Amino acid sequence: MTQKPAHDRSLALGIDVGGTNIKAAVITRGGEMTALVRRETPAKSPPHVVIDQMLSIARELIDLSRINPGMLTGIGISIAGFVTSDGKVTATAHLSRDFIGYNLYTALHDKLPQNYYFSLDTPAPTLGEAYFGAGRGIDDFAYVTVSTGIGAGIMVRGKYFTGGLGWAGGVGHTIIDENSERVCEGCGNHGCLETFAAKQGIITTARELLVQHPDSLIIKLTGGKQENITPELIYEAAKAGDPAACEVFERAGHALGLALVSLADIVAPPRIIIGGGIAQSGDFLLEPARKVIRERAFPPRIRQTEIVQAALGDLSAVYGAAAMVFFDLRINNPME
Repeated sequence: MTQKPAHDRSLALGIDVGGTNIKAAVITRGGEMTALVRRETPAKSPPHVVIDQMLSIARELIDLSRINPGMLTGIGISIAGFVTSDGKVTATAHLSRDFIGYNLYTALHDKLPQNYYFSLDTPAPTLGEAYFGAGRGIDDFAYVTVSTGIGAGIMVRGKYFTGGLGWAGGVGHTIIDENSERVCEGCGNHGCLETFAAKQGIITTARELLVQHPDSLIIKLTGGKQENITPELIYEAAKAGDPAACEVFERAGHALGLALVSLADIVAPPRIIIGGGIAQSGDFLLEPARKVIRERAFPPRIRQTEIVQAALGDLSAVYGAAAMVFFDLRINNPME
């Protein structure tokens, strides 16, 4: 964790509840971070356990920033679940199914009264990059998070696009290979993008390749236990030039590229920003994806789509949660 004195500035607390980690920070309207905390997400635990963790982190951040809760403009929440702007979870792929129907606003506000904003964990990082990162000053772009899950956010003429039914951007569950034996832990489909390029897909590919590469550095980094394989360890092995690790990212990047071709062909954004934990692997993942775009996007002008890494690293959603507070952004209002 890090901290800096906050003084008298407009402040928001942003919390990103992902399927693997919770990241949270106090951020100024100008984009300065005054305190940052990271914790592991108790992803399969009941909602009250996750809520208690979020509240504990929020109070810790308030203490680290040397402020009182009344100095906050509000708290923004990005969560790995489909959540309406008033805090009701309607579906989730990477948290406990007990979250479905759960009211986040009531659970949080009862214990820490604040002005709350809620978002699925793809609109939030999109907004983070739009206001503070690689999308700043660009009216039209797409953001794709590659992490425990995969999802896209779309900015059109400077506004977040939700689609007529809401929740636009579900690129992670587009089908790459319907005949694949891989089954998505989230949507239940065979061969969707997440089964090849998200956390579960990357680990599955690594295990398959280790049969052909029993001397891979991946095995050494995991202490010989395949259950210890993580995308982070594969990345460390790839940086060291390990052939199996490099092949894992080559395959994941290719699959990602196939999905990005469809996204680019349909939306025609001049820039696609790639963020999330796995995107921290940089060109190991992105260059194979760029290659697919250059070769397969159509019409040919779409091949000019720029594929860049998120400027805010794995904190795009934290910044986006703060942006919702500062700019009064409500995503996916409750349906009548």
